[in-house]
Amino acid sequence: MEPAQLRYSLRQLRYFVVTAEVLSFTAAAKLLHISQPSISTALADLEVSFGIQLFIRHHASGLSLTQAGREMLGRARDLLKNAEDLQTAAKEMDGGMSGAITLGCLVSLAPPLMPAMMSRFIAGHAGIAFRTLEAHQEDLLRGLHDGSLDIALTYNLDLTDDIAFTPLLSLPPYVILPKTHRLARARTVALADLRDEPYVMLDLPHSREYFAGLFDAVGGRPIAAFKSSQPEVVRGMVANGLGYSILNFPLKSSRTVDGQDFVIKQFRDEVNATTLGIAQSRSMKPRQVVQHFAAFCEAEIKRERVG
Repeated sequence: MEPAQLRYSLRQLRYFVVTAEVLSFTAAAKLLHISQPSISTALADLEVSFGIQLFIRHHASGLSLTQAGREMLGRARDLLKNAEDLQTAAKEMDGGMSGAITLGCLVSLAPPLMPAMMSRFIAGHAGIAFRTLEAHQEDLLRGLHDGSLDIALTYNLDLTDDIAFTPLLSLPPYVILPKTHRLARARTVALADLRDEPYVMLDLPHSREYFAGLFDAVGGRPIAAFKSSQPEVVRGMVANGLGYSILNFPLKSSRTVDGQDFVIKQFRDEVNATTLGIAQSRSMKPRQVVQHFAAFCEAEIKRERVG
């Protein structure tokens, strides 16, 4: 059921409260810095909207409130106070004092990136809450377009002109190998060396095309022996000897959740890097708290790169 359409304004309520306090159109007009006819007309319209008489008009001695007017006065004051509180809350949210940030993150980046960014930011901004979405690029861009996301941490992939992207970190791909692999002791690995090896694919939109496309320069894309959409599962398959894989987000550990180890090797070839950054809608003016978080992410990620 749709709510009834309001037929009065906060301005009319303000006129009513002030007039009820001084019981004079003339005095109320002076306090409100408007003409007497304007306030008389506004209050007459308010009475029509409510369907009740608020004032008794005395030609010689001003105004008096009706019983209905006295009952409405308290409610009008409460509503005006709530409206002021709402405006104050909006200003505080825009000023970075409180509020919620709707944060999106590419699903493959979320585990190593999103929790740390949120935790560090909340430590310095106790009034902030987060609503999060870990998703593929299409869903992140859709959320930015329709306003359901304030900001997204993602790659510079399939961006449209209405998305503003702040690049933060260039991420070249690297190979991960089982500890017992024949190339595990090599200083670097050539793409050609992997062509006939079993490939464990990170089976995510964009990732599968990007990593497989690295092999175009050496004569053919690898055929996946195993696939998973979960980066941790991919690392586990590699560590357990099922093949090699290619990733690009820096890892802090080469041990999997089941206690197995893998090795990380850089490519000898010239390979195209992806760029990690912050995506926001150009058509949506970010609140100050969102601007603060974007600046915080930029500083933190660049600091980690330097470190």
